[in-house]
Amino acid sequence: MLLKIDLHVHTDRSPDGCSTIGEIAEAAKRKGLQGLAITDHDLILSESDALRLSGELGLIVIPGVELSTPAGHLIVLNPKREFVGLSLRAVAESTRQDGSTLIIPHPMDPLSHGIGFSEATSLIPYCPLIEALNASTLDRYNSRAKDFALKNSLPMVAGSDAHLADAVGDAFTIVDSPSCDLVSVVSSISVGKTAPSGKRTSAATAAKTVCTRLIRRIRR
Repeated sequence: MLLKIDLHVHTDRSPDGCSTIGEIAEAAKRKGLQGLAITDHDLILSESDALRLSGELGLIVIPGVELSTPAGHLIVLNPKREFVGLSLRAVAESTRQDGSTLIIPHPMDPLSHGIGFSEATSLIPYCPLIEALNASTLDRYNSRAKDFALKNSLPMVAGSDAHLADAVGDAFTIVDSPSCDLVSVVSSISVGKTAPSGKRTSAATAAKTVCTRLIRRIRR
């Protein structure tokens, strides 16, 4: 079956996130998604919490994290450990040892902590998935990410990089999975049974995200 899953979503657990998991889930359902990956900045969502949320929300919730390394950002789906202080390659090696899934988000976008061409090339032996469509990234950087994936025969995914519920599902990944349980979906993603789809987030939603973030900071 083909499932629509947003593989890059931030909740209000992230310092720059603005929406609760409940608000995000409702937005995902409105846009026809079957699931999403919670990838808060340096905050791991455990597998047990993901399974609990899947039942409560009626969506496939994939545990994940967006890691900040000295070289830029990486996404790990179904993480099995903490990654504090690890280098880019150490994260990749740990992910491979653990059987987790490594995604390079917005790899060619210097404005969003993309790791860049050289570092992305160094991770090719770890068979990462490339986020070829990020709804928050400029078209030219998405195009470069897609070209990199195609030239190196790496599977491609997409994600909204939403920090506000309104942006969830603007970009998403079509996952070809034999069933809709978490294990099957993550397994299908890890072997590249994926295709990027969607569009960039509108300027209006991007502006709303910025305003909501500012209001949230002021209220703290």
